[in-house]
Amino acid sequence: MKQIFSICLVALLLFACNTNKQKSANTDSETTKTESVSVDNLLAKADQLVDKTVKVRGHVTHTCKHSGKRCFLVGDNEKFTVRVEAGGKITGFNRDLVGNTIEVEGILKERRLSKEYIDQMEHEVQEKVKEDGSAETCATEINNINDMRAWMKANNKDHYAIYFVEGLNYEVVE
Repeated sequence: MKQIFSICLVALLLFACNTNKQKSANTDSETTKTESVSVDNLLAKADQLVDKTVKVRGHVTHTCKHSGKRCFLVGDNEKFTVRVEAGGKITGFNRDLVGNTIEVEGILKERRLSKEYIDQMEHEVQEKVKEDGSAETCATEINNINDMRAWMKANNKDHYAIYFVEGLNYEVVE
């Protein structure tokens, strides 16, 4: 009886070890199979990729000059931008990257702005106009708020999604 129990235990342990190896092999191959997509293509399917590893390729339009911890990428359509946060092997983004095309591997994240939050933003902009008459600057902010609301309506959402990448590594591409 002890011998049968021991054989079953050994078989169970071997099976468990093989299962873990198979899982890690699948995970590794999924990571290496991640294909690079443009900013435009990433944003087109971003809601399906939140919290997943992605590779995005884009043209660097800006790096934060004080900390270097962020850069902004555009694709073919310069209307769409994605922010990349330094992390993983990325200690920062050098200002020399501006104007170059890079490929970033990282985790796609989402920040949601609720309808109430957007209403509060609009209220603050309107108060700012009353206080200092800075209507020119505020017009841009109101346009952004209106764009957010239009996106929410067009996508039948109760929030506005802001997608960004927590960078793990990057390379300059030709």
